[in-house]
Amino acid sequence: MVESKTKYEASIEEINALFLRNGLGSVTNISPLGNGEFNAAYEVTCDDGTRYALKIAPPEGMKVLSYEENMMESEVFWYEMMHENTDILCPKVYAVDFSREIIGCNCFIMQMMEGKPLTELNLSDDERDSILRQKLSVLSKIHRIQGTGFGYRHRQRYSTWDEALKSMADSLISDCRALGYETPYGERFVGYIEKHADLLKTVPCRMVNFDLWDSNVLYNDGKICLIDPERGFWGDTIGDFITLAPGQKSPLSEKKEALEIYNSFAEEKIVLSKETEIRYALTVCYLALIEEVEKYVRYEPDNPNYIRNTVDAKAMYEMAFEIL
Repeated sequence: MVESKTKYEASIEEINALFLRNGLGSVTNISPLGNGEFNAAYEVTCDDGTRYALKIAPPEGMKVLSYEENMMESEVFWYEMMHENTDILCPKVYAVDFSREIIGCNCFIMQMMEGKPLTELNLSDDERDSILRQKLSVLSKIHRIQGTGFGYRHRQRYSTWDEALKSMADSLISDCRALGYETPYGERFVGYIEKHADLLKTVPCRMVNFDLWDSNVLYNDGKICLIDPERGFWGDTIGDFITLAPGQKSPLSEKKEALEIYNSFAEEKIVLSKETEIRYALTVCYLALIEEVEKYVRYEPDNPNYIRNTVDAKAMYEMAFEIL
């Protein structure tokens, strides 16, 4: 697994006891799973041969960002939302344990899906084209799920997107200060939210995944499977274009192909305009602020990921500020 200060290392005894309590059988094999940088994940095989995925939240008392507290509750919720409202391929949740009686952290057991993350595959051009269309179809289905309040499922919600986005940004800035750092770019971002508040008040409240990186998409037999939706929120759907080519450091105007394909599936079209460019740039700033602040709680300064976050955040801010 990827090195991170937030990951909990569960013992064989703990995992076996958890599976026995939930009637899933006796554990015969455990191996680390995935390259996530926040939760710990394991592939677990039981004595009947069934394979499961076990996900474990960071230990209680571990320093995490405010929006990440109790985030596992959000992940379970978004899986439920997708299963109840769409035909999106994603894992079924078999057991949830937030008691911390066996494993000292929140955890849940879900279906072990077939396939490998897109990041691990050598794909043909035809496969990449098919995957892009599937991703955009998935996003169009996610974006049909309507909410009644903006913000994170497990935190306070607001009646308009500008209120929610400002609160989300303010929370990260407070986290940054509590860690002993300042974020001038983050404060400038909040100023732009206030400047464009009237525009943001018109945004409809929809499910936003906000984490559809290739590492969170499995591919098997020509089909994609969505995993790890814990960073989702009720907000502006335009934020989900950040992960699409040519990436988070590029403006929305450079993603015309993705917009055209998305609009062929979507009930609510996204038209490229000055207003949508502004909305997109603001969500890029939010991702930049997350990357800027999270490095202080996850990594040591000499860790390559600490350096990566620093460089990426600066590039995202600078691109977005030119638009805003």
